Amino acid sequence: MRIGCSILLGAAALALSLVASASASQGAVRITPCASTEYTASIGDAPAQTPTQSPDQLTIVLVGDTGFNPKGAEVDPRGFKKNGKEIGFAESVSGVASDINGDLAFVNLETVITDRDDLEPDGKGQTSPYNFKSHPAGLRALLNTGFNLFSLANNHSMDYGPLGVEETLYHLAVAGAEHPIAYAGIGTNYEEATRPGCLELGDMKLGFSATGIVTGQREEHRAGQNKAGQAAYRNPKDFQLVLNRLAELPADYRILSIHYGLEGRVVPDKRQLTDWRGKAAQGRGIDLIVGHHPHVAQGVERVGNSLIFYGLGNFLHPGTAEMKRFGVCRDYGLMAKVHLAKQDGDWRLGTIEAVPLTGTHMKPERFSPQQSATRIHALNHLGARLGDGGTAQGVLFTPRSDGSGLYCSDDANALGGKIGAICKGYQPAPATPASIARQLASACADKPFYGAGKKKRKRWQRRRSGFERR
Repeated sequence: MRIGCSILLGAAALALSLVASASASQGAVRITPCASTEYTASIGDAPAQTPTQSPDQLTIVLVGDTGFNPKGAEVDPRGFKKNGKEIGFAESVSGVASDINGDLAFVNLETVITDRDDLEPDGKGQTSPYNFKSHPAGLRALLNTGFNLFSLANNHSMDYGPLGVEETLYHLAVAGAEHPIAYAGIGTNYEEATRPGCLELGDMKLGFSATGIVTGQREEHRAGQNKAGQAAYRNPKDFQLVLNRLAELPADYRILSIHYGLEGRVVPDKRQLTDWRGKAAQGRGIDLIVGHHPHVAQGVERVGNSLIFYGLGNFLHPGTAEMKRFGVCRDYGLMAKVHLAKQDGDWRLGTIEAVPLTGTHMKPERFSPQQSATRIHALNHLGARLGDGGTAQGVLFTPRSDGSGLYCSDDANALGGKIGAICKGYQPAPATPASIARQLASACADKPFYGAGKKKRKRWQRRRSGFERR
């Protein structure tokens, strides 16, 4: 454990109090940690805030898997290297910084955060495990860009064992003393690992939880009563507890992050449909479910008043492959901007902007408009395969001149404000041009793993058939 950790955390809590007090003297704080420490992801007792009116519209930016180092690399406060090229942290996010313009911005932090190189990597029972750690300066670059919702639950949270978990939590806590953020998914014990985070935007309260797979269902990676770790998504007890705690949190809007899926697969599997659509959306009414892990984008679905992103793909991770060689259905990460409006006391979907990203292994940025439009059609190809014939319907996006895609709810124009402006003149998604449709029929085939050989395909087929029998 970091020497003097409790003293430093106490200092961080004091810093939070001073920052909030200074802000209160200058005017009401727009986004703050929730006042109840039982449901806040920040450290210390949050000071009382001057109440403000809840906004009528909100924007949530979503991106996927993120880290700041290749496999096993040492941390460096100056930045990171990929294929012999060096880049600073601020520069690595500069290509999309102007797009991180929401009230809230979500990212899956798929790395241990530490400034130490003496942590012992976890072997995970593998011959050549992938272990990721990133310097806290990378986290600061994300904070300075506007990110304030952090999922910590994934198959790399335990890459450096319990000490790595404590390091990550320490640096997130310090960040929380300077910025109003929420994070969830790991903890020093089981209660913390399943605890939802919370933020207040005026008098609007947002609940946030995260869960994800652990490598090989390894029991030593699961949090325990007195053991650091993560709640395991594929453990039914863990998933149900995370879901229940979020659903029972007094909140106006709830976001659930889930790190799961078969790598390279662009179509959700049976577990995703059962758990995300069935249990989370239809069963518990979770407003927004955000998926990641397969490294590729999957489709988007509306389920009644809930919204599901089955896969966002990569955002910025030098530990992942350059995706260009995998074709137009797998070579991009998805950034989404979800615009909400308050109607009759409830927060409802107004519009979604979809932005395909390239360069996700080092410096994410937009495609050219024409290239981006092809990826929007690919996303629509996947969305058209979703839905259950009832309350669940796949979301289709209309390509725009800047290459992004747009979806507007039926009453978006009447909402006025930012949503009304975005949706002015909106027309539903057109049919995919025949030439692109032919290309997508092959590119979006439901392959088990990008670049997989015969042995891996056979192993995936056995896994899939075995799961379906269960």
